[in-house]
Amino acid sequence: MSNSTPSLSDKDFLIAFGLDYVNCQSIDISHEDDSIIVHLTLSPRAHLCPVCSTSTSKIKGYSLRKIKHSVLHPLPCIIHYRARRYVCPVCAKTFFEHNPFISGNLKVSVATVYNVLKELKRPENTFQSVANTFHMSPSSVSNIFDKHIQVGRLPLSDCICFDEVYAFHSDTSDYVCVLLDYSSKNIIDLLPSRKKRFLSDYFYTIPLDERKRVKYVSFDMWHTYRDITNVMLPNAKCIVDKFHVLQDLHRRVDRVRIDVMHHFNSIINQLKQKKAILKQNQQSLSPEEQDLLQTADINYYLLKKFDYLLYKTKTLDPNAEKRLNRKLNRYLNQYDTYHLILQIDPILKEAIEIKDDIHYFYRHNTYENAESRLNELIITCRTSNVASLQKFSDTLTQWKSEIINSFIKIPSINKKMNNALIENRNKSIKLIKHSSNGYTNWNRFRARVLYSLNDNIHMNQITDT
Repeated sequence: MSNSTPSLSDKDFLIAFGLDYVNCQSIDISHEDDSIIVHLTLSPRAHLCPVCSTSTSKIKGYSLRKIKHSVLHPLPCIIHYRARRYVCPVCAKTFFEHNPFISGNLKVSVATVYNVLKELKRPENTFQSVANTFHMSPSSVSNIFDKHIQVGRLPLSDCICFDEVYAFHSDTSDYVCVLLDYSSKNIIDLLPSRKKRFLSDYFYTIPLDERKRVKYVSFDMWHTYRDITNVMLPNAKCIVDKFHVLQDLHRRVDRVRIDVMHHFNSIINQLKQKKAILKQNQQSLSPEEQDLLQTADINYYLLKKFDYLLYKTKTLDPNAEKRLNRKLNRYLNQYDTYHLILQIDPILKEAIEIKDDIHYFYRHNTYENAESRLNELIITCRTSNVASLQKFSDTLTQWKSEIINSFIKIPSINKKMNNALIENRNKSIKLIKHSSNGYTNWNRFRARVLYSLNDNIHMNQITDT
C-alpha cells in the first residue's frame, strides 16, 4: 500500500466509493483472476461511543474484511478493507469505525444490496440472472431479497378487483388469488388460494370498518368471489367483468362454428372415400355429389381460415379494397367474406347475430336502460334455435344484477370497472413464475410479485441492519 498522493485511477476509485483522498489513508488496486482487488484503509478520526457517546480516538486493533462491491460492474470487485476497531476509555466498549461500504456484518456493500434490489424490481429478472450480473450466488441474492423486502398488505380501497392466476402450486390450491386496487393500480395482496374458506378467514382478519369502505368489486364469473363480497364486504356492489361474459359467449358461438365445420368435414371425407372407390372401378361421382363436395370444401375453408372475422369488434367496411382469393376464384374483402360465412348455415347465422346483439348491448347501453335490454336478450337467447345460447340465457340470468352493475360509472374514477387491469398484472405474475421456472417458497414469491409490480414499494423503504 502507498501513502503518497494517489494516481488518477485511484482518485476515480475513491469517487466511485464515495470517498475523497482526505478520508483514505491508503489504497492499492490490483487484478487477480479476472477480478479487481482493492486494498483500502480509511483515515483515523474520532468516533462517538455507541453506548456512552464519549468521543474516542483510541485504536484497539484492525480486522480484515472482504466486501463484494458492484460499483465496478461488470467486473467482479472485492474490497479488502482493513477495518479499524476503537475502544471507549470510559466504558471500555469496542466498536468498528464507520465506513461507506457496509452496514453491520454484511459481506456485500450497501451499494451492491441497492443494485441487486433495483434489478429484482424488474419482473423478467430472476435471482440467477441478478446473481450472474453481480458475480454472486443465487442464494446470496435471495438472502438479500428476503432480508430487506418484507411487504405487507395494502389497505382496501373503494374499488377492488378479484382474479386468479395459475402461478404457484401448493397442497391446497393451484391458483393464486390477486386483489387489486383499481384506483391506484397497485396489488393489494396476493393469496395462495381462491377457495371460499380461505378467503373468508382472510377477510375476517381485516377490520370491519376497513371492509365497509369497499363500494365496488369487479370479478369474473366465479361464484366464490360473489359470495365472499356479499358476506365480507357489506357495502360493495358486485360487478362481473364484461370480457369474461363475452368470452363465455364467444366459446359457445365458436362451438357452433366448429360443429358446422365438422359436419362439412365429414361430408368431404365420405365423398373422397367414395370417389377413391369409384376411381378403382373407372367410375366417378355424380354431378350432384361433385357439387356437394365442392360446396362442403369451400364452406369448410371459410369456417377454418376466416373464423376471426366472426369476432371483429369494428364494423367491416364494404368499400374496402378487394383482393383475389384463389381458393374461391373471386375478388373479396373482409366484408364480403363475412357475409359468405353467414350464408353457410342458418343456426350459425342466428348465433352470430345474437352475439352481435350482445356486443351492441355492451357498447350502446347505460345503467338506466341496461336492465330492460338485458331482459330482452335473455328472452332472445332462451327462444333461439341455438342450444348453446339457450344455456347461455341461464348464465345471463344468474349474473343479471352483476352485469347491470358493470354499466355503473364509478364516481371516484369517472369510468366503468372491468378486469382488464388485473389481467395485465396476471401476465407479469406469470412472467415472474416462468422466468424462474416456478417458486417453491410462497413468502418469497408473494414478496417478489408485490415488490416488482407495485409502485409504492421503493428502494428508500429498504433498511440496513
